[in-house]
Amino acid sequence: MLIDLFVDFSRLPPDFDIRAAIARLSGPDLLGEVLRQATCAVSPTDAPPTTGGPDRWKVRRTPPTEACRDAIAAAADAECPLLVLFGDIQPGREALGIVSDAIESDPMIGFAVPRLTGTAHSSLARLDLGGDPAVDELPRRLLAEIPETYLVADVPGRCLLIKPVVLANFGELDGRFRTLGGALWHYAMRARRCGFRSVVCNRAVVTAPCHVRPCPPCVITRRSLPAADRVLLRELAPDVERTLQEFGPATAAAAETRLARALYQAYDDRPSLLLDARNLVAGANGTTIAILGLCGGLHALRSDWNVTVLASADASAFHRLEDSFPGWTIATRLPSRQFTLALRLSQPWNIQEMVDLHAAAAFNACFFLDTIAWDIAYPAPRHLAGTWQFMADHADAILFDSAYTRDRLHKRFRVRSDMRELVAYLSFDPADYVRTDVRMPASQEPFIFIVGNEYDHKDVTPTMELLSTAFPYERIVALGGGKAATPLVTVLQSGALTDAEIHRLYRGARLVVFPSFYEGFGFPVLTTLAYGGTVVARQSPLLEEIAMRCAPRGRLVPFTRRDELVDIVGRILHGRELPALRLGAALENGRPMSWQDVAEQMLAFLTDVTADVARSGWRSREHAIAQLAAAPVSLVEKGLRQPSIGASLAARA
Repeated sequence: MLIDLFVDFSRLPPDFDIRAAIARLSGPDLLGEVLRQATCAVSPTDAPPTTGGPDRWKVRRTPPTEACRDAIAAAADAECPLLVLFGDIQPGREALGIVSDAIESDPMIGFAVPRLTGTAHSSLARLDLGGDPAVDELPRRLLAEIPETYLVADVPGRCLLIKPVVLANFGELDGRFRTLGGALWHYAMRARRCGFRSVVCNRAVVTAPCHVRPCPPCVITRRSLPAADRVLLRELAPDVERTLQEFGPATAAAAETRLARALYQAYDDRPSLLLDARNLVAGANGTTIAILGLCGGLHALRSDWNVTVLASADASAFHRLEDSFPGWTIATRLPSRQFTLALRLSQPWNIQEMVDLHAAAAFNACFFLDTIAWDIAYPAPRHLAGTWQFMADHADAILFDSAYTRDRLHKRFRVRSDMRELVAYLSFDPADYVRTDVRMPASQEPFIFIVGNEYDHKDVTPTMELLSTAFPYERIVALGGGKAATPLVTVLQSGALTDAEIHRLYRGARLVVFPSFYEGFGFPVLTTLAYGGTVVARQSPLLEEIAMRCAPRGRLVPFTRRDELVDIVGRILHGRELPALRLGAALENGRPMSWQDVAEQMLAFLTDVTADVARSGWRSREHAIAQLAAAPVSLVEKGLRQPSIGASLAARA
């Protein structure tokens, strides 16, 4: 098959050797065997080159749009495809064969665009400017991870093959555009509005010598056009914005930069990690202890991962994250850059959080702390089951704070059979729970400390009422719960105390009662034992799992029914013996795991998860998110999906 060729040489530097470029294109290694006729536009100041023959090359000093218009007309008359090149592009026969086959593979494919090399043959120019702005070019290795083609719309490339039927039916280029890129944008739009789409051929790689960074992308981006051309495009095709967002190449380009971050060995010096700590509150609770402990352990490792922590501005200031984790980036909004891995440091609460993680990294993981919200139902966000099932279907890995939590999730949701999972117990080291700066007042009276919060499953109020009735002369401090029953009972609001105040209560308590029905780990148990105290906690498989890994320090007394507490607490107050759980039966090397040990185990697991980008679930997430974004507005109004998914995807792309 013969082709016609048009080359725009008019914007190249004055010292560019047009004669040598024409000789290359006319040679047998490039287009010499298939070239019917060639036209090139040069700057009016360029010296006339010696061409490969007047019958094959026409050198035009007219504006590129006018010269290309004539080339379109000639190719249409000859019923030949027209190959358009912007600058020093060097298409080989193999790549030309692939794009030629692409436009013949479907009667409604009107345009084909190959990929272009970057600064080296081992790199690729970006498809367009979507995705991570800091990724200036792509590793060629990612071609193995993406589809053979993308079907897109309105994307003239710097190397563009146009089908003969399009050339014959869509007439001249519009001379009102100031640039050839703008005119070809309009030309592709006109054809697309009649059904002719464009295909990007990812297996066709064309040499495009690039001596600057960043290399220009493969396609002519709309933002690269002059303002007058962009305005004219909007006037002639009011659908240009919607078409670009929904059918343009930006979403594919964003996926490619995510893959580049995942292929850090080919692109970057080191892997990168986004720690999603948006569930961190400006206060103290179990989730806060877990998040800060995990971050502290990771930071202490001083690994080669490039780490960014994402948290709210209030939480970041309250916990002084920048001071706590020097050398890490602390972000209070979603970063524009992408990462090798995005790790949510607690279970997700809505689909949008999962969409954000997908946009941020090719590998997504969650550290799941408990299933309590779904089980007790009343505080759960709407459609939490859908969010957690999405995670169970599409995350690349899930980490759990206990086997008990892992088993609860598996009993409630169908977790993908090949999901990578790790039970990464939180710290059991007493040193991680004791504050040496806590000072007790000399006049401190002994008290019973009931730990929990206002949620029903913590069982604070019934326990407080029971013990205050059974022991009317004992001082009781309850963290969470209802109104105090007697003057000897003090009720403190959960989340309102400083960390030092809470530790003063643990250290000063005569005994700690932890009556919660349901936990994922149980920090009150660890903290009480760290101070060498006695903690009375409700019997459960989790309590036994935790006890086996605690240091043999302090005393852990289980109870099953609430009415057992009176006898158990009475025995403790009177110094009598009673059964306690054995501590430390499963300790490895005789010592409990610290936050740094947990982080080391977790990082080794995540390093293995990210070792093979082919195992990433980014494709299935991409498809599922696109389907979610397609939900009609009526469903959004009824609250059946997150209303910002579509807008978020468009903005991130």
